[in-house]
Amino acid sequence: MMREVYFWEEAQKDYKKLDGTMKKWVDAAEERLALRGSEIGKDLGNTHYSKLAGFKELKNQKIGIRLIFKASSEGNIEIIEIVAIGKREDEKIFHTAERRRKNHL
Repeated sequence: MMREVYFWEEAQKDYKKLDGTMKKWVDAAEERLALRGSEIGKDLGNTHYSKLAGFKELKNQKIGIRLIFKASSEGNIEIIEIVAIGKREDEKIFHTAERRRKNHL
């Protein structure tokens, strides 16, 4: 199955704000997503502060960064949408992803 990875416009802005180490990790995560798609990442669910069932996350605890993404299929192509990139601090990344999810409906 082919995989197509793209960033939501807001996630592209998140990426531009990252330092070099974090950008390298996101670049590597993007490559892994292109190769393995929805096979990787932790499933997210709905909580009292965000409704992210159907979304997944990749994280690097060492540098404290998370990448929230959504996978869907169209024919033989799996589409990976990178929704948000950032630190977990106070669940902020999940609030951001939730707000963007609502805006993209």
